[in-house]
Amino acid sequence: MREKIVEMMKNLSKPMFAIFISLLFGALLILPTGTSPLEAYKILLVGAFGSWQGITTSLAYATPLLFTGLGAAYAFRAGVFNIGLEGQLYFGAIAAALVGVYAPEMPGLLHIILCIGAAMVAGMLWAIVPALLKIRYNIGVFITYIMFNNIAQLFSDYLATYPFKGELSIGATYKVSEKVFLPKLAGEMIDLNFGFVIAIALAIFLYVLLFKTQFGYESRAAGLNPDFSEYMGVDAVKKMIIVVMISGAIAGLAGAEQVLGVSHRYISSFSPGYGYTGITVALLARTNPLACIVTAIFFGALNNGAIQMEIFTNISRDLVTSIQAIMIIFIAADFALKQRKQKKNTDKNQTQSKEVA
Repeated sequence: MREKIVEMMKNLSKPMFAIFISLLFGALLILPTGTSPLEAYKILLVGAFGSWQGITTSLAYATPLLFTGLGAAYAFRAGVFNIGLEGQLYFGAIAAALVGVYAPEMPGLLHIILCIGAAMVAGMLWAIVPALLKIRYNIGVFITYIMFNNIAQLFSDYLATYPFKGELSIGATYKVSEKVFLPKLAGEMIDLNFGFVIAIALAIFLYVLLFKTQFGYESRAAGLNPDFSEYMGVDAVKKMIIVVMISGAIAGLAGAEQVLGVSHRYISSFSPGYGYTGITVALLARTNPLACIVTAIFFGALNNGAIQMEIFTNISRDLVTSIQAIMIIFIAADFALKQRKQKKNTDKNQTQSKEVA
């Protein structure tokens, strides 16, 4: 028990340090404005959690980040660097919108399931392509996924602006059928919807899948040591395909939540970077699905509180973007060092095995 507590505190120390340093840098950026950093952070905190409306709005902001964070956490845990979540989210959103608008009449629950299923399949298929290019032609997934993010957004925006444009003057589809609206959890004026419940359930499911099943053990083993996994009979190529399919489907689900629960239509460039921020959510949570719940709410609170801070002070909400960027630098550096150390240990073990042979 004591060892588990020590391990847990060790895992918490680095994310907490990254948060502390980021907030400290944020305070240095606030000082030139003439506003007290403590006062600014107090307004941010009260805006995020000081009222029922603040809490529910923070949870609404957290919901898409939790979905994309879970998609990233699962993929990273299995050693697959799916940074194409933004594009998968966009394709999931446009798929959910088109099915919600143009599908024939059917019972409401079946229609919702069809919309969500279409979004997950769209995200899944878009995630597979870079993985196949990696397997077949050894093309690096980092560059491919980044390119695919832009392609997915631009193509989805094109569909909403031209062939499937709705009645609005902006690039947007028609409103989806009211039958597929996700139920609101805090009143019609607040965006918090049943998608948040789905995201919480998904986090629990992924935790059980990763840490309580043979499939999860094999996925984590493939992420830690692919060569050992091959030796144990795990098909690394097949495992990679399955992992990116699951990760892409979760990202597509994030897009569906925004369409069915928030905007009720696809709107061009609707995402302020949910896919990219989800990667930070996952890394800050040390790729633990349950911890992603906490980190997603933290980022949701930052985004919500920043609006209140901008209203009551002369500090722009862009300060939060700067804080998040600093946090990303620290987390990414730690992740890169960890991966490098892991690779060196793997290479060392392989060398020793060859010498023994």
